[in-house]
Amino acid sequence: MKTIGLSGVMGAGKSSVTKILKELGIYVLDCDEINAKLLLPGEEGYRQVMRAFDKISDAQGKIDHRLLSAVVFHDEQKRKKLEAIMHPLIKKEIEKQLAAYDGAVAVVEVPLLFEIHWEAYFDEIWCVCCPRELLLQRLQTGRNISREEALKRLRHQMPQEEKCKRSDVVLVNDGSREALKAQILRALHRNEER
Repeated sequence: MKTIGLSGVMGAGKSSVTKILKELGIYVLDCDEINAKLLLPGEEGYRQVMRAFDKISDAQGKIDHRLLSAVVFHDEQKRKKLEAIMHPLIKKEIEKQLAAYDGAVAVVEVPLLFEIHWEAYFDEIWCVCCPRELLLQRLQTGRNISREEALKRLRHQMPQEEKCKRSDVVLVNDGSREALKAQILRALHRNEER
């Protein structure tokens, strides 16, 4: 089985790529979904995060993701602490799910793939990108945040130009869905030729 790591900065269009891949019958794992599942009450991530951080639960005892984000987004040490808990758990879950899958190609969406140094974990790395102004516009409208907040969030990630340089395949998401799908099909076909 060939494993593909899919990355890109927030707003570039990773979810658009994963939707198309799923429609094409490609097996896709999403690190954000795995992370959310691991933070549900009763899960290992939940237990460890609740022990490590104060005042992050809601009235029902669930982790309030907005509170947790507010805590780690403005404190580098706390962010690293959260990542040290969650990244090994996410990786273990990915390994478990990939081991249970017997298809030819699997794609794992890892937004911070380069930042957490998971490059060697995949056979190939794809990066989704788009022009900076379009990226900022998508973040402002899609996440309902100011331009300043969008820029601030992007500064916490490796620049997309650097991510593209380090990738085997670059998907430019600046046009129609059909244009993006054509790029994905070319990239998948490139795999078949190898």
